[in-house]
Amino acid sequence: MHLKQLIIITTLLFFFFIENACGQTKKHILIGLQPSITVEPFYEKGELDVNAFPLILEFPIGQRINFRLLPLANYHLGGEKNGFSDIGLFTVFPVFFSTKKTAEVPPYGFYVGPVIGLGRNFLNDHYTTTFALEPGYLFQAKKSFTISLGCQFGGSYFIYDDEPNKWVFHWGPKVTFGFWLNRFKTNG
Repeated sequence: MHLKQLIIITTLLFFFFIENACGQTKKHILIGLQPSITVEPFYEKGELDVNAFPLILEFPIGQRINFRLLPLANYHLGGEKNGFSDIGLFTVFPVFFSTKKTAEVPPYGFYVGPVIGLGRNFLNDHYTTTFALEPGYLFQAKKSFTISLGCQFGGSYFIYDDEPNKWVFHWGPKVTFGFWLNRFKTNG
């Protein structure tokens, strides 16, 4: 699959999930940013990836569980090759320790969530599958603004085109800034 096709498919999937989530009634939807920088253990000094499309979408799917979708469009800087490296999607299912008291309040508090990521690295010619666990804390919204702090721990499996496949350790802090959109305001 070519880079342009993967970017288009990823963008369409992201907006499909936004439309699907926003089309539901009585849902809180978090739209935010999760800036990220990736430095792989095998990178030379000064090499890094920056997510050029750090948007996120999150919404409750139960009393204690949310669904979070994050498109991935890493741009590689430094080294011999520069350009888009990883293109893909991540999903996280935050499971909160406490149950929401009412549906009118967006979820907040401590959570732990499984992470699944799928992508294609165009600079290193491999597919990536990531499995991780993300413990974190989602702060209670002030008006509609909130911040989430978490850290992912797990592994990524690289399926190379021309080299042996391998597992690598995956970890990274995650900071999200976003706004809850309330989908069920009533008149009067």
